[in-house]
Amino acid sequence: MAKLLIIEDDGELQQVLSVVFQREGYELHYAFNGKEGYDKMIAVQPDIVLLDLMLPVLNGVEVLKLVVTNTSLKDIPIIVMTAHGDKADMLEHSIKAQGVRAYLRKPFELSEIRFLVRRMLTQYPRNPVTASQVAKGEVRLDVKFRTVWVSDRMVATLSPMKASVLQVLLESKGPVKREKILHAVWDDPKAVPALEKTIQRLREDLGAEGRRLQTTAEGYEIVG
Repeated sequence: MAKLLIIEDDGELQQVLSVVFQREGYELHYAFNGKEGYDKMIAVQPDIVLLDLMLPVLNGVEVLKLVVTNTSLKDIPIIVMTAHGDKADMLEHSIKAQGVRAYLRKPFELSEIRFLVRRMLTQYPRNPVTASQVAKGEVRLDVKFRTVWVSDRMVATLSPMKASVLQVLLESKGPVKREKILHAVWDDPKAVPALEKTIQRLREDLGAEGRRLQTTAEGYEIVG
C-alpha cells in the first residue's frame, strides 16, 4: 500500500482528495502547513507527496528547498498543486529545478490527479532509507539522522554524542547508572564531567520536553 502525504491548507480540498485516494487504497497522511508537512515527510517517509505552494508557516517553495538538502527525502516524487498564475511559466521551471516531478494548476480534474499519482509511483518507485529507531513511551530517537520525536513531533536534532547518550537511556526500561552510560559512550569511568555537561545540553536541546530527562540517585532516566 503506497503512502501518500497531502500538504494542503484548504480543508475542503483535503477532504475531497482524502475521499478520492481512500477509494484508491492509499495509506493517507495529512499536513496543513509547510512545517508540519516537512516534519511528516521525515517521520512518515511517504512514497509520494501532493504539495500546495501557498502554505502558512513555510510555503511550498521553502519546503522544497529543505527537501532537496535532506538525503532521506530527496527521492520522494512530489506533485505541486497551485492556483498561482505565471504566464511565462517561470514558477513551473523554478520548482521543477527543486526536484518536483509534476505540476498541476488549480482547479484540476480529479481523474487527472489520480492518473498522475499512479504514473509517478510507477515511474519513480522509492527505495527509502530505513532508519533504525529506538523509543520509550512517547519519546523516539531516529538513530541514523539523530532526530528526537515526542508524541510524533520532532523536537530536536542532536550531536552524535548527545544522540548516543539518549539512545542508551531509551534502550533501558528504567533508570540507567552513570557507570553504564560512561562505559557505553566514553569507555572511560572518569568522564563524569563530560557526561554531566552532555546531559545538561541534551535537556536544553529538548526544550520543554527536557523534563522527561530526569536525574536519579545513581544516574538518569527518560520518562516517556
